[in-house]
Amino acid sequence: MKQTAVEWFFWKLYVLKEVEYESIMELYEQAKEMEKEQIIDACNIDKRQYDNAEQYYNETFKSE
Repeated sequence: MKQTAVEWFFWKLYVLKEVEYESIMELYEQAKEMEKEQIIDACNIDKRQYDNAEQYYNETFKSE
């Protein structure tokens, strides 16, 4: 399963523990770029493959 940009950002901060402002901002910018790519990917999904956006999200990002 892929990680959402928010999940990625959280785990990066969690691993770093002592984080300086500059590091947070760098991670924040990377997370925003990941989110942009995820939105573009979601817009380019094959309409016949998924019934709706929620199904796409669940199959791509949710881990249960």
